[in-house]
Amino acid sequence: MRPYTRWWLVFLLWPIFLLAQEPLVLTVDQSVDLALKHNPELRIAEEQLSKARAGIGEAIATLLPSVTGRASLQHAWEIQKTTVPNFIKQAMRLPDGTYVLPGVEFMPDYLQIAFGIENQFYYGVSLTQPLFLGGAGWAGVKIARSAKIAAEQNLHAKKQEVIYNTVNAFYACLLAKEVISVQEQAVEQAKANLDLVRKKYENGTASGFDKMRAEVDLANLQPQLISAQNAYQSALTRLRMVMGISETTPIVPEGKLEFVEDPLDTLSLSEIQQIAKMRRPEFRALKAQESMASGGLMVARSQFLPKVIFQTDYSFLAMRRDYKFTEEDFSKGFTSSIGLQIPLFTGFNRLYSYHKARMDYKIVKDSQKQLSDGVAAETEMAFHKFHEAREKYRSAKESISMAEEALRLANLMYEEGASTQLDVMGARLALTQARLNYANALYEYQMARYGLRKAMGILDRVL
Repeated sequence: MRPYTRWWLVFLLWPIFLLAQEPLVLTVDQSVDLALKHNPELRIAEEQLSKARAGIGEAIATLLPSVTGRASLQHAWEIQKTTVPNFIKQAMRLPDGTYVLPGVEFMPDYLQIAFGIENQFYYGVSLTQPLFLGGAGWAGVKIARSAKIAAEQNLHAKKQEVIYNTVNAFYACLLAKEVISVQEQAVEQAKANLDLVRKKYENGTASGFDKMRAEVDLANLQPQLISAQNAYQSALTRLRMVMGISETTPIVPEGKLEFVEDPLDTLSLSEIQQIAKMRRPEFRALKAQESMASGGLMVARSQFLPKVIFQTDYSFLAMRRDYKFTEEDFSKGFTSSIGLQIPLFTGFNRLYSYHKARMDYKIVKDSQKQLSDGVAAETEMAFHKFHEAREKYRSAKESISMAEEALRLANLMYEEGASTQLDVMGARLALTQARLNYANALYEYQMARYGLRKAMGILDRVL
């Protein structure tokens, strides 16, 4: 077979291979595990934490000595000359203006002398150790460690958000499947009702208007079923996006919406809010930000203080007119020094930096009350929504049994001629609505459970 023929076969059969791909069956636990591994936002938060950890080492490095090795080979194409007085002529001059030796008076008063040799070879090592930086060094370490804590808490908050969003997307798929099932049941009931009306019409016990109404009722249900199927596909797309997997991967969420008693049902609002104050990662992150702002204030203050630097240098230098350097040509140098740097005037930069650091610290302090009020409001809303969802579930559960009995009686009475077709359709519509309400109530209850834990800062696993 020719190569291009094989490629054409692969091209033609590739869609079949895609269609034949086995769907990925997922439980809610598996969905959350995939999201925690592949969610891009979570990966970014993990990378931010790694960056913060590296920042600690970077800050500590400013307190450690730095050792630098240097080497250079220098060639002077022209040696610079320096003009100096003729000390020999001056030394041989007598007080009366004559000279000790004849002819000295003809010597120049100034001489040009060249200092240095054409080739110089230097190598050495130097060590610099900051002894006092005005507190800026340790403040930098404090800032870096606080930044790591803030990154850890941000990662914790992001994990809770990913768990909540994944569970929400997963249960939205289950809800969409349940809505499809309810709509399919409604279509089947409408078909059965149409068959009954047609039989009664053929027997002369039902009017043509009843037959037409039953046909219209069935036709009106088809768009609702199509919409439910499209909503299910949209829910699958959202779940794939949250989990961070390819949009071409076929998935099948496995599970069902059901009611489960929750242990948080016994806690009061004040107890829940107290737990939130202790467990919410935002509080710990803000505390770390306060420590970072305090460190920034220390750095700003250090700009007004002197700095003390210790430095030592160990080197060798050789000079020759050619490049034939030998060991005997090198001379050793070993020096140490302590330098004091005192900032006198920097164009008011230090003053403005300090003012800026003070404002940063004040902003963080003022944000604490805002966060506390926001968390209190969030937990209160989640608390009431949880109890509301539980009551809605109980009400919806009772409505289904009553709606089923009402439809049974309506069908029975219609067969006996004691009710109209309108009564049957009304009872069926009520049952469909009751089933939809029940499915929505289960979905809202489950999400209210997760939402309450997220508001408390304790959502770390699938319930």
